[in-house]
Amino acid sequence: MKLQNMFQKDINRDINGVIKVAQNDESSLQQELSEYIITKELRRHFRTFFDNYAKAIDYPTDKIGVWISGFFGSGKSHFLKMLSYLLENKEVDGKKVEDYFREKFDDEATFMQIASAIRGETDTILFNIDIEGSINKDKTAVLRVFAKMFYN
Repeated sequence: MKLQNMFQKDINRDINGVIKVAQNDESSLQQELSEYIITKELRRHFRTFFDNYAKAIDYPTDKIGVWISGFFGSGKSHFLKMLSYLLENKEVDGKKVEDYFREKFDDEATFMQIASAIRGETDTILFNIDIEGSINKDKTAVLRVFAKMFYN
């Protein structure tokens, strides 16, 4: 028996080595969603995000934000992209994003919280702040980049 026969998917298929925000064609989206793995740590991060997201929906406030940090290559952009897919809950390859994730969570309570939070209509804006403007100029530079992206 060959090692390659032990895997569910063809090990010689093209795999995007780096997840890019702008890469959003249908086949890339389908591959990213179907092959995303929810680890114990990611489950915790999803739970934290959606706990706070649900609170902001139930008790509207202007004091909410998310800061995602980590080392280079740790999966920050990939996690953020998955959050945006979940929040928009579009249909990809004939399947809602929610359904891609339903299979990935072994914790029903967390998934139900996510499913409840994404019921509303949400638009997301993803961008790389480093590319859109320098944040080293002054204290308002980050705010200006966010405003620029929002108005665009």
